[in-house]
Amino acid sequence: MATPAHAQAVKSLNKSPGRRRFVFKSFSDRVDDIDINVYRSLHKVKAEPSEGSSFFRDCLVEWRELNTTEDFISLYEEVIPCTQTLPLVLLHKETLISKLLSRLHMKARLSLEPILRLIAALSRDLLDEFIPLFPRIVDSLASLLESGADREPDIIEQIFTSWSYVMMYLQKYLIRNPSEVLKVTSKLRYYPKEYVRQFMAEAMSFVLRNAPDVQLKRGIERVITEVAKKPSPFRESGVELLLYNIMKGYSSRFHSKAERVLQLLTSKTIYHIGDGDDQGKDGDDQGKDGDDQGKLVL
Repeated sequence: MATPAHAQAVKSLNKSPGRRRFVFKSFSDRVDDIDINVYRSLHKVKAEPSEGSSFFRDCLVEWRELNTTEDFISLYEEVIPCTQTLPLVLLHKETLISKLLSRLHMKARLSLEPILRLIAALSRDLLDEFIPLFPRIVDSLASLLESGADREPDIIEQIFTSWSYVMMYLQKYLIRNPSEVLKVTSKLRYYPKEYVRQFMAEAMSFVLRNAPDVQLKRGIERVITEVAKKPSPFRESGVELLLYNIMKGYSSRFHSKAERVLQLLTSKTIYHIGDGDDQGKDGDDQGKDGDDQGKLVL
């Protein structure tokens, strides 16, 4: 019977094409190999769920065929009665998210991928009703990383693939007030491991790139205020990575928003952030990273 240890040993091998296949790869090499880009994925994304179903139920049924771990089968049996129709999914959203988040722990590592994909699928069904769940989700993801997942490249990839899908599915709602999304995601944006901060910056940059100019300005002011009010190497790095990813384009080119971001960064408003106690309440209400993970309203 396969165990998590066996799975880990296999996933540590280099299985890429070439003469050096099936050789051990270091942790840093495996992290470098992670490529999360759901926005340009070749995998076709269903525009609509199956007739009379929901995205959550379709995902649940699909993964029931692919994952036979005890944890996932238990989850399937508990939630399938609540997913027969989209109205049922909406009615039982609190139950569904609670059951999903309660299973985000390392003891269930072999069922983490389907659970994370189900979280993303649930966001497609709930749309803007999913956004108030962000604080709980961020807390759970941060706890999962802190419990050892931040040393598991495969799980890191699964976490941020799921989060990136959520950002993509909810984009039209999130761009209305991205500074509020930034507010409740500080635990991940300023996580102690640089590669976690990088993956989070990539996901969040998608929202800010697509935000209206006034919201882009508010978002940039917020992150600059965060680091000005409470400087730390993690915060400084997190802000740098976010700004870099907003401006970064494809093929070594700048993104179309890069010029506007540079204008904002050199403006008097940004320059004077942190000079006085009255500089924007966004920074004043931040407190400790993650402490202000209250109710999110966009």
